[in-house]
Amino acid sequence: MGNNKVTIEDVAALAGVGIATVSRAINNTDGISPKTKEKVLTAVEELGFIPNSFAQNLKFRQTKQIALAVPDIRNAFIPEIAYSVEQVAKHYGYRVVQINTLGNIRSELELLRDIKKLHVDGLIILPLAYPKTLKDLINKASLPISIINYGKTLNTDVKADIVSLSTQEGKLVMEHLISIGRTRIGYAGAPKEIIEERFFAYEDALDHIDRSLVYFGDDFSMQTGAKAADYFVNLTHMPDAIYAGNDMVAVGLLNRFKELGIRVPEDIAIVGVDNNLLCTITTPKISSVSIMGAEVAKVATELLLQRIEEQKKGLYERVQFEPRLIVRESSLSRTRSTQHIE
Repeated sequence: MGNNKVTIEDVAALAGVGIATVSRAINNTDGISPKTKEKVLTAVEELGFIPNSFAQNLKFRQTKQIALAVPDIRNAFIPEIAYSVEQVAKHYGYRVVQINTLGNIRSELELLRDIKKLHVDGLIILPLAYPKTLKDLINKASLPISIINYGKTLNTDVKADIVSLSTQEGKLVMEHLISIGRTRIGYAGAPKEIIEERFFAYEDALDHIDRSLVYFGDDFSMQTGAKAADYFVNLTHMPDAIYAGNDMVAVGLLNRFKELGIRVPEDIAIVGVDNNLLCTITTPKISSVSIMGAEVAKVATELLLQRIEEQKKGLYERVQFEPRLIVRESSLSRTRSTQHIE
């Protein structure tokens, strides 16, 4: 006869596995070997554990859905993130609900305020800005949250698992442009408070900031890049290099400069951030910093699902990846020295 006092933790202890593994065995989902599954089911039978009671009373796996909130699905970098999240979720037996916040801070805050209405078991969010209200809402959230973090150093008191980069991606851009002898380096991107540390890297790399070489558009889009190109060519002294806040801006800059007869990289070098697919199909190909999108998304999803299934409280994870500069034709040195080009 079944014993209602037996818990999933008892089954996990007897089988020598985690409770997430017990959950997979009971629910017949992927991610568990036949041998381990047999061991778990044997422990279930031996202890008289009642799976129906487990499914009804425990709080995890209520919907088998998680949400992924991204700033702009039009950005060519986002599909890489979404695909990676979906593949990991599928492995755990979950579906993904994708939400487009349009890069709007208010939308991100409203999402967190109404998180219960999503009818999901957890949330992965890629914020563009981090007002204090965002952190407060994350810390008060009723569901587990994983943050894919680009462009911000977060305090340790954020109650979420956070996956980020160990080196500021903009730092790699600026070091590269300076190393190839560019001296009038401009910046083009969204307003400063959006992924703010990408712009801070620009400021930190220069002894003196010429504000005429800084262009803030409405967002990180090709339109912003095109408008930035128009702005820069009308300056009395054009920049000889531009650090684009992301690859969409870099593509917009490149295309518009070609229309205006400005040569890249001979007249102006361009380097972006994200290393999305568009960088490899433009002429010239665009140098960019890989921010490890697929890898970052995979780990953020695994941390979230483990927290959901194991009902983990506290002890939030901080995982960092190392970004990598990919040098292509758009930022060749004028001397074409011994650079590694991909």
